[in-house]
Amino acid sequence: MKAKAVLAAAGGRIKGIISNNPSECGVGLSTAALFVILCVVSPYFFTPRNMSNVVSQVAIIAILAIGETFVILTGGIDLSVGNTMGLCSMITAYTIMGSQSIAVGILCGILSGIAIGTVNGLLVGYARMPAFIVTMGMMSITRNADYLLCGGRSITGLPERFGTLTSASLVPGVPYYYIAILLLYMLMGWMLSNTKLGRYTYALGSNEQATRLCGVNVKFQRVIPYAISGLMSSLAGIILVSRFLACDPNYGAGNEMDAIAAVVIGGASLVGGKGTLIGTVIGVFLMGFIKNGLDIIGVSPYWQGVAVGTIIILAVVIERITSRKKG
Repeated sequence: MKAKAVLAAAGGRIKGIISNNPSECGVGLSTAALFVILCVVSPYFFTPRNMSNVVSQVAIIAILAIGETFVILTGGIDLSVGNTMGLCSMITAYTIMGSQSIAVGILCGILSGIAIGTVNGLLVGYARMPAFIVTMGMMSITRNADYLLCGGRSITGLPERFGTLTSASLVPGVPYYYIAILLLYMLMGWMLSNTKLGRYTYALGSNEQATRLCGVNVKFQRVIPYAISGLMSSLAGIILVSRFLACDPNYGAGNEMDAIAAVVIGGASLVGGKGTLIGTVIGVFLMGFIKNGLDIIGVSPYWQGVAVGTIIILAVVIERITSRKKG
């Protein structure tokens, strides 16, 4: 009888989780199914080396997607994350080479990312400009500022000790920065679930007018997610430079689409108010498995873009259908 009671309680909890998080559960099941299919299709997919490659490939997008999640939850969008990452990586590399100080370079890169994100947020929150226009303009500014800073040339010869930031490992194949990214997800997820910042972020996306009437400074609260997005872009750029001990002006180009795709595929609504970082990380790995699996079976990179684009459209269509049913 006790066993039956335990099973019944477990079943009730599982049903509760599914009913409360249908998007995340659906994407999770799709990711698991894709994983199994790729394991069957290719004997090279589920190997330690390839799994390490997958994590390495998605690490940068995973960081960018954290900031993008915060922004999208408010009903906004940040198209500048990729090129902000590229500019911050260039500033970091340029400063390290000029000052011969890794700490100064990292600090300048982080402050640059926060500053860019804050400018985006001020224009969206206080100037009431559309997020799409603001961040598209910033995307162009940061991309060209990147080229102006380096004169269109790559920066190489960074100190070897800077590479230990991403090469140091807990065990072979598991660098410390993987654990740092996991902890970052846990921290930001906790912020969304347990702090005023998280509640206000969801509230802005759900109903800005009601949030304002509750006494919340909605203009200021709109700035914070963009500042977080800028911070995440800078961290991603620093990690990228540390991995290669070099910086190219093309770093980050196009990565904004992958970050947005991961968030949307993970169940977030583009109109705001709905989404979780758990869904985002599942979306990141779903995209990673798709790209890696198509690489392994020899599909053209152009078709990979078609596949990801199709999945984004399907994710948005499914989200809209489910939202109408609930309404």
